[in-house]
Amino acid sequence: MKIRDVMTPDAVAAHPGTTLMAAAEMMRLLNVGSLPIIEGERVVGIVTDRDIVVRGLALGLEPRGACVADVMTRNVVTCSVDEDVEDVARQMRDLQVRRLLVVDEQERLIGIVSLGDLAMEMEDQALAGRVLEGISEPVTSMAH
Repeated sequence: MKIRDVMTPDAVAAHPGTTLMAAAEMMRLLNVGSLPIIEGERVVGIVTDRDIVVRGLALGLEPRGACVADVMTRNVVTCSVDEDVEDVARQMRDLQVRRLLVVDEQERLIGIVSLGDLAMEMEDQALAGRVLEGISEPVTSMAH
């Protein structure tokens, strides 16, 4: 099975200059915990609700003035629509991430795939369990 079969297409994205408040409101309205960040048509990062709180508010950034560029994760690992679900699941486990952005050959955002998307579709339930276990292991350092 390929990522195109399980991904959420047409993910809503924000721009690096979007304020933390506006990003949080977008997440609330969309009922999501993360937003891809694009500049032009290219993916330049991802911001999560946790990023806004831990990297932004906890460090004293003003939510109406600070931008997602101040707290987002850069150098985002992505996948393509043609990759196998099992391969992407292993990659997510190894990287300890719960979602990957799906991009085309020009690094343009075309969707997002989450651990939940993969777990529901994976035929190998043992692998799905190992992926979740690997992602849930504590990380000793925080990348930014």
